[in-house]
Amino acid sequence: MQPNNHYHGKIQPEFFDRMTEEFRRYQEHKQAFDRRIIENNRWFKARYQAEQTGELPTPTTPYLFNAIANKHADAMDNFPSPNVLEREEKDREIAETFTRILPIQLDACNFRRTYSRAWWYKLKNGAACYGVFFNPELRGGLGEIDIRKIDLLNLFWEPGICDIQDSRFLFLTALIDREDLKNRYPQYADCFQEDGVSEIHTYDDMQNTNGADKNKDKLMVVDCYYKKKRGSHTTLELVKFCGNLILDATEDSSDSGLYAHGKYPFVLDVMYPDEDSPVGFGMVDIIKSPQLYIDRLDWIISRNAMISGKTRYMVKDNGGLNEYELTDCSKDIIHVAGNVGDENIRELQAKPLHSYIIQHRKNKIEEMKEIAGNRDFQQGGTTGGVTAYSAIAALQQAGEKLSRDMIGEGYNAFREIIYLCMELMRQFYDQPHSYRIDGLDGKREYLTFSNRLWKDQSQVRPLEFDVAVSAEKNNPYNRVAQNQTLTELWKIGVFRPDMAPSAKILLENMYFDGKEKLLEAIGSQQNLAVSEQPV
Repeated sequence: MQPNNHYHGKIQPEFFDRMTEEFRRYQEHKQAFDRRIIENNRWFKARYQAEQTGELPTPTTPYLFNAIANKHADAMDNFPSPNVLEREEKDREIAETFTRILPIQLDACNFRRTYSRAWWYKLKNGAACYGVFFNPELRGGLGEIDIRKIDLLNLFWEPGICDIQDSRFLFLTALIDREDLKNRYPQYADCFQEDGVSEIHTYDDMQNTNGADKNKDKLMVVDCYYKKKRGSHTTLELVKFCGNLILDATEDSSDSGLYAHGKYPFVLDVMYPDEDSPVGFGMVDIIKSPQLYIDRLDWIISRNAMISGKTRYMVKDNGGLNEYELTDCSKDIIHVAGNVGDENIRELQAKPLHSYIIQHRKNKIEEMKEIAGNRDFQQGGTTGGVTAYSAIAALQQAGEKLSRDMIGEGYNAFREIIYLCMELMRQFYDQPHSYRIDGLDGKREYLTFSNRLWKDQSQVRPLEFDVAVSAEKNNPYNRVAQNQTLTELWKIGVFRPDMAPSAKILLENMYFDGKEKLLEAIGSQQNLAVSEQPV
C-alpha cells in the first residue's frame, strides 16, 4: 500500500508499505483474543441485563459478579500512592517535590476513575491497559499529562512477544467521525469521501444489529508507534494514517520524536498471564463454566419446586366431574354426575428431588468460591462458630493472599505509570505548573514545578529515582490493627523517655506503617529529656 500523493514528508513508501503489512498481520493474529473479549462481555452482560419472561425465568445466580465486585473493592480499598526516592543525596529535594505533587497530578487527570474502570476491565478480560500521554491542549494550552484506559480491542502488538515494549510496531485504532476528520485535516478533506479501513472489532458485534451500518459515517484512524535510534538514544515516533493516507508523522515535525523517553506510552496490568502474550485471561474465563453449571442446577431445582408445589389431578373423561369447578378454588361446591371413586379422579404429585442434588449444588458453589478466592469470611460472614474479632480478622488476612497478589501486580503497573509521568514532566513542563497541596494539619500550600530544576541538576548526569508504591489509605482492619499495636506499646511504657533505648531496639525489629516516624519522635523525645536534665 503506497502513501497517498497528498503526502510529501519523510516517511518512505517502502517503510509505509511495511507498516501497513505488519498492521494486517497483527490484526489477524489477535482475532482470537478479540473474540474472547467480546464473548466474555456479551455473556457477562446477558447474564444480568437480559429481560426475564415466562412463569419460570432462567436463573442467573450472581456469584461471578459478586466475586468480581469483591476483587474490585479490594483494589479500590488499596488505591496506590507513589513515593519517589532519590538514589543520591543531592537529588533529595526534587524527589520530595515529586512525592508531593504527583498525587495532585494524578487527581488532575482523574486517575482514580481510570484506575477503577481499568480494574473492572482487568478482572473480566484478564488485562487492562493504561495510556500515558501528554496533551498540549489541556490546562488552557499549557499542556497536561493525560492518562486513559485503553480498550484492548483497539491495540495491536507483534505476535509472540511477552513484553509490549519489545514489539516492532504498536498500533492504536479509533473510529472517528468523517466530518471531524475533515475539520481536523482540511487539506485532506477530499480524500475522506472514500471508505477507510473498516476491519475492526467493536462491541457492536455483541448486538444483532449490523455494526457496519452504525459506523458507516466513521473512518478508522490508526496511530502507529515505533522506536527510532537517534544518535546515542532512542526516541518514540508516531505516524497517523487512515487507509493509505498519512495524516501526520513526528519525523516531519520534530527532531526529538514524540516522546524522548523512547518507550511506548502504554502500560499493561495483567491478571493471569499467558506465556506467549503480553496479556492474559481473567475471572470470567475461569468461572464461566462453574457458573453455568450452578445456574443449570438452579433451574432444575426451581422447576421441580414449581411442579411439586402444585397439586394436579388425573380426571377420567367420562367420570362426570366438573373439572372447572375443581380447579377454581373460589367454588365451595363441585358438581359431579354419578359416583366419584379412585377410578374417576386421582391426585398427581411430583416427587421432590433427592437431597444429594441440593448438596451437590452447595458443593459446586463452595468450589467456585474456592477457585475465585471469594470465601464467606472475606465478606464478614463466619462459619463453624468463629465469632471472635481477632479470629475473623486472621481468617480474612489469610484468605486475602490472592487479592494481595493481584493488587501487587497492579502496583507494578502503577510504578511504570509514575515513571512515564515523570519523564513527560521532564520533557514538556517548560512552563511552571502550580499545585495546591492540603496538609494533614489543615494548612494549604502552593508549589510550582517546572523541568528547569531537573535540567539544571542534570547537566552532567541523568537523574534516576526509585518509586515505592503503598496504599493511599489502609483498609479498616489495618487501621484498627495498627491502632491496637500502638495502644499495646503505650501500655508497656515504650513511649516513656527513660525507655527510649529499649524502645528503639523493639521498634527496629517490628513491621508496621509509620514505624520510621515513631522512631524519629522517640529520638526527639529522648534528646529533649537529656537536654532538660540538670548539670
